Amino acid sequence: MGASYTLTDARNNLGKVVNEVRHGGRTVEITDHGTPIAAVIPIELLDYFQQLEGERDLAAAEESKTGVRRWVSHADVAARFGLNADGTRKR
Repeated sequence: MGASYTLTDARNNLGKVVNEVRHGGRTVEITDHGTPIAAVIPIELLDYFQQLEGERDLAAAEESKTGVRRWVSHADVAARFGLNADGTRKR
C-alpha cells in the first residue's frame, strides 16, 4: 500500500493523490475517522481485477452448464441476510 489520506485531505489534494497513483504506480488508501473506506488504484490494477472478475464469471457460467442445480430455500436466504421469513428486518 502506498500513502494514506483522510477523506478531507484526499478531497483537498485530489491532483496530488491522482499523480501519486499515476506516476508512482502506488495505491492510495482513503480513510474516514481512521477507518479505511476506499482506495485509488492504478488503472492497470483495475484492468487486472476486471479480467479476474470476467474469468470468474466465465467459470461460473461454464459450471452452470453442468446441469447441477443447488436450491436454497427462501427461509435460508432470509436467515443469511438477517431477515425474517417474510423478508422484513429482524429487530
